[in-house]
This record gives sequence, C-alpha cells and structure tokens, in this order.
Amino acid sequence: MIDFCGGLTASVVILTLLMGAGSHAAGPAALGDALWAHGVLGPRSRRSAAVVLPVAEGVLGAGGAAALLTGHQWALQVVLASGAALFGIYAGYTRHVLALGRGGPCGCSGRDVPLSRWVTRRAAALAVLATTGAVVVGLGPVRLSTTELITLMLAAPACTALLWSLPAAMHEPTAAFVHPSTRAPAHHRAENTVHRTAEGVPTRWTSPPAL
Repeated sequence: MIDFCGGLTASVVILTLLMGAGSHAAGPAALGDALWAHGVLGPRSRRSAAVVLPVAEGVLGAGGAAALLTGHQWALQVVLASGAALFGIYAGYTRHVLALGRGGPCGCSGRDVPLSRWVTRRAAALAVLATTGAVVVGLGPVRLSTTELITLMLAAPACTALLWSLPAAMHEPTAAFVHPSTRAPAHHRAENTVHRTAEGVPTRWTSPPAL
C-alpha cells in the first residue's frame, strides 16, 4: 500500500508538471501577462520568471517521468523534492498576491482562470504530495504488482485532472449588477405565486401582474 501511495503521488506530481509545461508552451504569453497583472514583480523579474518557470516544469516533468519508468530511485526523489519546492513557491507567491488585494489571471493555464485561494490551495496540495512522494521513494524502490500498476495508470491521470481543474471548477463569477434605474417599475413586475399539488409539493410559477 505504501508503494502504491508513493507511486500515485509521484505520478500525479509528474503529470501536473508536464501539464503545466505544455499549457505554458501552448500559450507563451499567458504567464507573463498574469505576472504583469499581479503587479508584484519588477519588469526584469517578470521576464525571467515567465521563461524559467515553464522550463523548470518541463525539465522536472520529463526527468521525473524518465526516472519513474526506469526505476532510478535517487533521481525520482530529487525531482519530487524539487517539485515540492516549486509548488511551494507557487503557493507562497499566490498567497502573497491575494494578501495584497491584487487580482488577475492565475497564469497557470491557457484558460482565463482568475487568481483565487483555490489556486493557492492546489499549489499547497501539490507541494504536500511531492514531499510525501519524495519521503516514500526515499524509503526504498517502489514495487507494484500488476493490479496495482493498472490501478495506478487509471488513478493518476484522473487525480491529476481533478487537481488541475480545481480552481476553474470552484470559480464563481460575480453576478451581473443591474442598475436600479434599468429595472422594471414595481407595478409592472411579475408576482411569484406558490401553489401546492395534491401531495403538498410546492410548485412555483409567475402570475401576471394585477391590472
């Protein structure tokens, strides 16, 4: 069971790193625009971060995948520890931006997902997963049975997809504000009437305004 948990955490972290690198490669300007909108880093730091972070994700993801497939325990442990540090930086940065009252897109994908506490929570969860994976891998080589390997191949992509889509799924757009002057006059508004069926179940429809 410990080997399965280690393999699962390592796989989720590696897949997330690869997804992040692929997303930044598909939309190269997204991260730079997000960092500019946050207004925390200077121009030089923004340009450096927009280049270094996607490259780091790609290198760690590719290296972790190779280490996992070839069974290089030490290399996998290094990748997971480095991934934990990277996700920890993401969590700290996004928390700092939110604490300053800044906003903007998260810059973590090609989609226009706004920065929110769910972005911070996802990064923190990935940092914990990477740390856990590094500790488990450090205890010894991950040995999985055929059944565990098949389960891992199914569970890892599903868990990764759920974590990746968490900020977008939890995002609640602000309802459109309607100015009072644009609303219909009170005497033209429809009245909500509640009726009940024979079983006592309430049913609601809109009755026409009284003339």
